[in-house]
Amino acid sequence: MFGLFKRTKIQEWEIQLLRNVILKLPKEYLSLMNQINDGLFRGVLVDISDIPGYVCFTFHSNLIKKYDRAQERDFKLTNIKVYDRKSCDFLNYEIYISSGTINGYSLEGKNRRNIDVEKVDVSKFMRVFIGESDYNRIINIFNKEEKAFLNPSQIYSVHINDKEYYHIKELGDGDFVGMDHNNNIYKITHDPLELSLITRIDLLKILKREGF
Repeated sequence: MFGLFKRTKIQEWEIQLLRNVILKLPKEYLSLMNQINDGLFRGVLVDISDIPGYVCFTFHSNLIKKYDRAQERDFKLTNIKVYDRKSCDFLNYEIYISSGTINGYSLEGKNRRNIDVEKVDVSKFMRVFIGESDYNRIINIFNKEEKAFLNPSQIYSVHINDKEYYHIKELGDGDFVGMDHNNNIYKITHDPLELSLITRIDLLKILKREGF
């Protein structure tokens, strides 16, 4: 049951930040602005998810049917940075899309923030598909020893430069081990963005945490 004093009203900075981020993304995401301009969002729900810092949007019932696309895969736009004046640092910001509709966002850090909505960085953004078992799609590619060290929750689809990869193993600081549809294995770093081919032997060492 939701607390009686939980915030339900959308704050102006939330909408403005969402606008500014979308405007900086590739043109394929510009259509999301229509949902904002049409006044789709009615309010917010907070503290209803196990995703840290997640805020869920509620919708006006007369508009949601216009944008609902049940056949589309759910995804999030991640690796977005927004500036917090209070901490004088950039924070991680993610936008969640469900059935074609902006469902909510997550923002790291504590509630007492002072976000500069004009200061956003989408240069390393990625689209990550969610809501289906990508692990089951590729599990047969790995041998018995590799499977023993895989974590299914770390395996999911990501898009980098309009190409799909599978996130295999998190390395920290946004870097990870990924694989393409040709079964090539890469160490993928985000700052700077770089894809370096590695061998299956290297992959096993990383999965075993024996270094690389």
